[in-house]
Parts: sequence; C-alpha cells; structure tokens
Amino acid sequence: GVAWAQTRGIAKVEVRADNGPWTQAQLATEVNVDTWRMWKAELDLPPGLHTVECRATDKAGYTQTDQRIPPIPDGATGWHSTTFTVR
Repeated sequence: GVAWAQTRGIAKVEVRADNGPWTQAQLATEVNVDTWRMWKAELDLPPGLHTVECRATDKAGYTQTDQRIPPIPDGATGWHSTTFTVR
C-alpha cells in the first residue's frame, strides 16, 4: 500500500484483519516527508471471506481516525478497507 502525510511524513502504518488486533506494516525507505510512503504487510489468513483495514500515523503522532470524511475542504479521513475471499 501507500500512505501520505504531506509536510509531516509517515511514522507507521498498521493493518488488521476481521477487526482483530492491529499489526505494524513494514515501511519502505522514505524519499522525503512530502512523498507517498510505500508499505507492505503479510497476513496469514484461513480460507474464507475477510476484511482488511489499514491506518497510518504521521510523524507528528496523529493516527488516522475511522470516521470517513470527504476530501473537501481539509482532506479525506477514514481507514481504507477491502473485503476478499481466501481460497
């Protein structure tokens, strides 16, 4: 995935599956605080339907809230989530 916190940079990204505990993702090398920060997480999930969510924390200590808000006027918020089936 990718995370972005312009002028502050990304300190960490966390991922969780099916409302379980948050697990810290591995961050790629930071180019600078104004660029997207790539990350990856490996999850061992059993077969079936799963929902995975992620949230980022910037270097100022602000962690994304789960409340989804449109991007205008102050930027979007909310955890990104996706649902998929493991076979």
